[in-house]
Amino acid sequence: MWLAFMYCVLALRLPHPCAYQHTHAARATRYLRCAAIDPFRPTRPPIEPMIINAVQSLLAGSAPAVEVAATAIEARAADPDYSLTTEEQALFTQRLLRIEKAKEALTTLLESIVTLTPWINKFKAAPSFGIGAASDPLARLCRAECMLALIILHVEGGRVDFVDEDRLEVLRDSPTPQDVEMLRAAAAFQA
Repeated sequence: MWLAFMYCVLALRLPHPCAYQHTHAARATRYLRCAAIDPFRPTRPPIEPMIINAVQSLLAGSAPAVEVAATAIEARAADPDYSLTTEEQALFTQRLLRIEKAKEALTTLLESIVTLTPWINKFKAAPSFGIGAASDPLARLCRAECMLALIILHVEGGRVDFVDEDRLEVLRDSPTPQDVEMLRAAAAFQA
């Protein structure tokens, strides 16, 4: 008798399969509506991952920055879900040109930071700052991330949220004022 009673209670509480489909669709609609107003989820994806990929191509020596930028922007334009605005295209190209122009200064600065920060060598973290063979994909990726972070932090004065906190602290705090001036001079160009 008790088992029959529990079965009836459960049967009353469980929705009909058709009701589930309606509820699921309503939840999905609510989720999409909330995603549009979610303060933690940007309405437009960041362009930094795209820039980092382009910097890796630049480091591999595949083409000059202008060609790499044009190819990346053209590829993004083919994506029906997300195309770059005119401002994003200009920022993308500007950052890539700055990195190309300051590539030697950025590499020297990264090597100096790694040499002067004891914990990096102690924990063998130099590859996470891009120090290593350019043929190593991980080192090349990390070098691209660090180069972009240095440009944003010290040339543009912007905020960086695409590297982990340990690397960010070192990249933000380690360069001396002379290093920053040298980097700004190396990255300067006429837009």
